[in-house]
Amino acid sequence: MEMFMPEEPNADSKLMEQFIENATPKLLEALTEHVSKQVEESISGLKDASQKMLDEIKDQKRAAAAQAAQDKAEADRLKAMLDRKDDAATINAGLTPEPITLTRMQARDPALYRRAKAQAEKQGTTIQIVSED
Repeated sequence: MEMFMPEEPNADSKLMEQFIENATPKLLEALTEHVSKQVEESISGLKDASQKMLDEIKDQKRAAAAQAAQDKAEADRLKAMLDRKDDAATINAGLTPEPITLTRMQARDPALYRRAKAQAEKQGTTIQIVSED
């Protein structure tokens, strides 16, 4: 029985080294592309979430600024009325916003009535139902 013996004992290791030497750049390139895609996808999700959060913060700041401006306008109106020494009834009437007016037919629509009620609460006023004359 004869065993197969390579002519050079290191022939297999030389072939392996050549394979590794030739394959390594291609494997690294493929791995880099794969990892890059995964990193971009992860970063994209974080970027979208942070953009959404920043937009919400900006919206809250705008709402707070609008509320502050409205509060200042009301305070200025009150100060002007007090400076003119208006009576309490006149001051109350001047500071109370106009009621939201609905006709009887409009008030019968539940969705419209709910929206009007929510708007009235937001404005600090009431709903007034009037006849359709």
